[in-house]
Amino acid sequence: MFSKLKDKLSGWIKKSKETVEESVVDAKVEVEMPKAKTKKKGEEKIIKETPEMKSKKSGGLVEEVAPSGVPSAEGKVPSEVGSAEGKIEEEDKTKIEEEIVGKVEEKKSGFFSKVKSSFKYQISEEGFDEIFDDLEMLLLENNVALEVVDDLKKKLSGKLVGKEIKKEDLEKEIRGELKNSLNEVLIEPDDPLDAVGLKKGSGKPFVILFFGINGTGKTTSIAKMADLLKRKGFSVVLAAGDTFRAASIEQISIHASKLNVPLIKHDYGSDPSAVGFDAIKYAEKHRIDVVLIDTAGRMHTKTNLLSEMEKIVRVSDPDLKIFVAESIAGNDAVEQARAFNEMIEIDGSILSKADIDEKGGTIISVSHATHKPIFYLGVGQEYKDLKLFDKQEFIDSLGL
Repeated sequence: MFSKLKDKLSGWIKKSKETVEESVVDAKVEVEMPKAKTKKKGEEKIIKETPEMKSKKSGGLVEEVAPSGVPSAEGKVPSEVGSAEGKIEEEDKTKIEEEIVGKVEEKKSGFFSKVKSSFKYQISEEGFDEIFDDLEMLLLENNVALEVVDDLKKKLSGKLVGKEIKKEDLEKEIRGELKNSLNEVLIEPDDPLDAVGLKKGSGKPFVILFFGINGTGKTTSIAKMADLLKRKGFSVVLAAGDTFRAASIEQISIHASKLNVPLIKHDYGSDPSAVGFDAIKYAEKHRIDVVLIDTAGRMHTKTNLLSEMEKIVRVSDPDLKIFVAESIAGNDAVEQARAFNEMIEIDGSILSKADIDEKGGTIISVSHATHKPIFYLGVGQEYKDLKLFDKQEFIDSLGL
């Protein structure tokens, strides 16, 4: 799943690192000057100003301390030589001179090593806009809605612009801040079954209403939910509330038979609210834990049909309202989710066909558009193929 978006993001992160590295205008060099040793009694300082320090006009000096009587960097020997007889053999002087020169070279090497290790970049607004342009395009191509892209840009800009980053940490920093921004966009879901368990034994069934347009896998998702509930030890009754679409009642009847759960149904054209009401009463009478109510897959653009959904909500008073859409539907799913959320205020979503979704952007967009969590992903055709959505697992699957 989501392999295409993962590969695209990985490529963008590497390209962004290279783009920032090439932007030398925004680069900063921090130099830690070596500290001079304190002159001891009987010792003389050897002072040398490096060309690099002249170019910086810092006025700083690299200092080295030499024993009295030892040749300086300029080759001069102090007049006094500290030996018992007042003399030092030529071979001893040569040996000490070599040691002094070696120490000076070691100090220079350490200086430039510090310059290299302290090389940092500061990303400007112009530089950020340049690298984000590519990210914007790849996100849009992978079903991430424009409003989500704009929100991500704002969050990323606040995290990266003006921040000083070491050269070796560039890729890690960009990757990390993108991950943090996605974390803020996606909502962490609670397991809906936790709420079901809390209500069990109260004498009132836990009622879940399902919404979504035709062909999105809504009825199949209801069957998967029924199977999941049964495996968790809950009793279930189904309600054939889609009295509008031809063959919808037959479809849910087949699922009820396979799952060995009761089904409440009326004739086609009946009031769907009445079907839900009867299913709840049946559950109360037979002490059934959960009622799952199917609804007509009406087009989200038809306001009068959405008003019918409002009536179903009012009559059944559900504990949970779940929107169902296809993970591969892209912006269509986002618009559907927004319309249903505005009309009935959904509690969360199930996205079907996630197992064949290479892009993953619909997950981000639906969650952002509704400000509600993704509860489950449909990841196959079997009843068991309903997976609780894990935000961190999803982000990790994108290689972040």
